Amino acid sequence: MKALFIGNLTLDIFENNLRVGGPGFYGGRALSEGFNVEVYALTNVDRYYRGLILGIANIYGIKILELENKGMPMFRISSGKATEFSGTSHKIPNHIIESSIKIIGFDIVTLAPIMNEVSIDAVTIIKSNSQSLLSADIQGFVRSMIDNKIICIWSKDLGEKLMLFDIIHGNVAEYCFTNDERIVLKNIADLSSTCETLFLASLDQRGTYAIHRGEIIYVPSVPVKPVEDVGAGDILLAVTSYYRAIGNPVIEAVVKGVIAASLKVENAYKMRWFDLEHIETIYNEHVRKIKGINL
Repeated sequence: MKALFIGNLTLDIFENNLRVGGPGFYGGRALSEGFNVEVYALTNVDRYYRGLILGIANIYGIKILELENKGMPMFRISSGKATEFSGTSHKIPNHIIESSIKIIGFDIVTLAPIMNEVSIDAVTIIKSNSQSLLSADIQGFVRSMIDNKIICIWSKDLGEKLMLFDIIHGNVAEYCFTNDERIVLKNIADLSSTCETLFLASLDQRGTYAIHRGEIIYVPSVPVKPVEDVGAGDILLAVTSYYRAIGNPVIEAVVKGVIAASLKVENAYKMRWFDLEHIETIYNEHVRKIKGINL
């Protein structure tokens, strides 16, 4: 199986050291190490840090399709969370995306921009050139920088575009057409009743809402000792996408995605975050904890 992440990797400042991050790294590492998926990441690469980025990616089985540039997105990691943003998130042109899709056949394609470097219109290009499972993280489509602060802005036509994907993920706060969680769930449920898209709304350590065909299912996080939650949402989306791509039912795929994300939060600094057997072992008990939500 082959998976492609489209979106810039990041350089993260952690305890005054640089490390590689971003959805393509966290999600890619999860798929490569946990499921032996052949992972590719289409990203801009700062020529100054090229050796670091390609070297780390290679260690974790991620093949970089690079656009050489000057500058990259950078985050400071503090208290287990990404905080300050700096650097720049260069564009990834649609014609490059199209070429990559045509040259290499993928089973899973995930749009995961950091800060608007990928156009949401890329979905139509991918769908016309690939039969892959298509997923996306909305964070990079709704983020904007104003006065050196990241804010969330929802565009009116975004909802229509999201209906073209198989799976959509975002923190509940990133569905920022309102700050009322109940209204977020109701509106997404209404939208999902008109399409086949599975929507995931993360609640950080509280768990995840899975919204599909008008139904809302709450999946709690696995009880763990949290170490660092950076990248947990990326792993949730990647692992859920994997299980859907191999034919698992929606709820089974989501529960396993939540388990994988929870294990990463606990094992962030260990050699391996999780393995397939660990997920399967926890699944049989954890699936009993899900519940339907009526608004």
